[in-house]
Amino acid sequence: MPAKKRAPKAVRKRAALRAGVGARGKTGWKTAPPTPPPVRGPVAPRTMYDILHPNAKAAPDPDFRDAPYDWTPAHARALAAEAGLRLTDDHWEVVRVLQGCYQDEVSPRVRLLRDALVARFSSKGGMKYLFEILPRGPITQGCALAGLKPPTGAKDLSYGSVA
Repeated sequence: MPAKKRAPKAVRKRAALRAGVGARGKTGWKTAPPTPPPVRGPVAPRTMYDILHPNAKAAPDPDFRDAPYDWTPAHARALAAEAGLRLTDDHWEVVRVLQGCYQDEVSPRVRLLRDALVARFSSKGGMKYLFEILPRGPITQGCALAGLKPPTGAKDLSYGSVA
């Protein structure tokens, strides 16, 4: 009986990989590459924040489009109650302006925030009016109400609020 002819090594290797058995390579046994899970309909794109905070609110508040993910108007009301403020439409407008500035830049300068607030409230008196409605400083107290970190230089610890 004649000896069986063996298939070339590359053919045997491919057949073993297709079968999922594995093939012996130079470094040892290799298994078949993992198969990807089946796709079940359209998958929504996920951000890193969505992965790290799975219970975060799904849709932003339509009145506060640029708000941070973990901020709600209830947070602002609670902080205002602690400070003895009664929130008016102008307070909410300060919150919207500051959140919009932070949406454009990660860490905006104090000057940029000040200019944005003065431009918005120039008809009512500018910074003088803003210091009347937010006595601890329109930028410092406004950022706290908006759920944002005040920029460096907005508060002088030896003096108080400067912006």
